[in-house]
Amino acid sequence: MDHNFKLTDEILWDYADGFLPAEERIQVESWLRQHPESQVRLDHILVEKRAFASAPMEKPDSGFAQQVMNAWAQEHAPVKSTVAKKTLDWIFWAAGSILIFMVFVPFLLAPDAPATKPMQIPEKFVPQISVPAYDWAGLLNSHMTYFLILAILAFLSLKLLDKYLQVRKLQTAE
Repeated sequence: MDHNFKLTDEILWDYADGFLPAEERIQVESWLRQHPESQVRLDHILVEKRAFASAPMEKPDSGFAQQVMNAWAQEHAPVKSTVAKKTLDWIFWAAGSILIFMVFVPFLLAPDAPATKPMQIPEKFVPQISVPAYDWAGLLNSHMTYFLILAILAFLSLKLLDKYLQVRKLQTAE
């Protein structure tokens, strides 16, 4: 006998219906001899089977199958909303406007910007200790920084546009 065998209600129903192969049927019979509580469960199943068999059979009305199929088709048909959907086109236009503003306005204003002299801090306010200095102005004014900022803004704008189009696609699918 298989020590990993576990008798379930499904196996008991198959046993009661006579659907089990001979080897499994022998295992079930051996299990039933060793476990009387499982025999009680089988007896309840056999009582239910007799009750099902004694129930009167009713002939369905004509067109019953067609009614069932129509109801099923109606349940699974896509539901179209009768309420007018709010369009989110303003998000698209706002994102596009912000992108154009952030990309092109600095280029348009940069040539006209007046050259300013660097501000000098009076000597009496400058500490006389040795502090490592970093050229932040050189970093912030480099072409690489401008390119990096523009690339990040373009990427974020495209992600926003992608999310907008995904939401719009889901709304039109409903």
